[in-house]
Amino acid sequence: MNEIDILKNIAENLSQRKSSAALNNYEVLGNNIKFLNDSFIWGIENLSDLEKQIELKFKNDELVTNNFKDNSKSPYYFRKILPRIISNDISIIDKFISNTQPDDRQNITLENVLELKKTFLDFSNLVTASRQFIDSLVSDAYQLIKLDSKEINFHVLTSLHSFNRFVTKSIRQALFNSEIDNSLNEFNNLSNNKRIRGNESHITKCSEKSFGNKVDFLFSELSLSTETDFKNKIKDLFSFSSEFTHIGYVSTFFTSSNDSEVIFKDDISPYLPSTENFSELKYELLEVAMRFFVKVYLPSIDKALKTAFINDTYYSLSESLSCISDKISQDLKTRNNEYYFFIKQGLIESEETIDLTCICGTIRNWEPPHEMSKIFCSNCGSQFKLLEIEGDPGYIITSNGPVKVIGSNVPDFNDLPMEKQIDLLKQCENVVNEQTK
Repeated sequence: MNEIDILKNIAENLSQRKSSAALNNYEVLGNNIKFLNDSFIWGIENLSDLEKQIELKFKNDELVTNNFKDNSKSPYYFRKILPRIISNDISIIDKFISNTQPDDRQNITLENVLELKKTFLDFSNLVTASRQFIDSLVSDAYQLIKLDSKEINFHVLTSLHSFNRFVTKSIRQALFNSEIDNSLNEFNNLSNNKRIRGNESHITKCSEKSFGNKVDFLFSELSLSTETDFKNKIKDLFSFSSEFTHIGYVSTFFTSSNDSEVIFKDDISPYLPSTENFSELKYELLEVAMRFFVKVYLPSIDKALKTAFINDTYYSLSESLSCISDKISQDLKTRNNEYYFFIKQGLIESEETIDLTCICGTIRNWEPPHEMSKIFCSNCGSQFKLLEIEGDPGYIITSNGPVKVIGSNVPDFNDLPMEKQIDLLKQCENVVNEQTK
């Protein structure tokens, strides 16, 4: 191919938008987004409470390690900086959460369905908030692990330098003073190379200059070497969000069409393909962000606290971090799983409605003619697989406990007399013991 061939492909394929498609279940997307968004809100509320505890404990010399007691050493000043970093990140996360809330579908009808239409502004706000989230938390997680005076100096002075270029007088008056001005002047007197190279600068350095290098550093320091796919996903998110943040050609082309959209409908309300596309992206961004939060960001805070506080204090704070991480991790695991149901052979071809109860508690009333495309959970997106059992087997003994075969002529396990429940549980225990021999 030559340059004319490429230009022809662009002209014919990236000048007029094709029709949008909705390839996911919009109802499931909305439920999953709400569930994870609520979980993230809970996590940030608890992190905010913890940040206040950290700030308070840093005021007590008896609770910090020796390096953090001596005001002639750099760790001493991180007693004020570390809580500020966490507080700043909470503001960034709050913005991300506000941009990843589920769509409000109340009172949506065919007459007002265009209220759900998503445009460039919607996509840009969502992805820009995601870019700010991942960029800020990677940079700050890096600083939390480093706790290095020259590294944090470079980070903050670079920010001040950019901020100062266009700041108004009123804002500058509230932020800058003679000490900050002197620090910034010292920084401005250095060439860019000297600012970065610690051996050539007496005040700053930046060991890992790029976003990708910082991500590699974090995954190495936190012993996440086996998480290669997730590490690459973080880098991919950064590249993808750059296209929107820098207003690239493709992002504006995809999101700025004024063409009319076909109208879809589910059990809740009508909706548009752009609405489903937007929710699909929203869910992907939300899931990746929350995984990064529990896998990388919270462990980075934990690593900093271990350096700063004596054992008893550290263990107390670390336990609180673990509670946040465990809850969010468990919430993430409940989405889009695959569950198996034992079912009596012949029931699928019958005229009976089959109740399939998901682990999340949602019941799918599977009505005849029992279309296989409909056996999924509308709440959490989990898929159901059916294993047909001949005869009337009653219960299947599994390593997770006794499971009633759907359609069997026996009571539910919880409705059995206690002695019967105990007997079945003993049988389960025997199965487990046999498998572990």
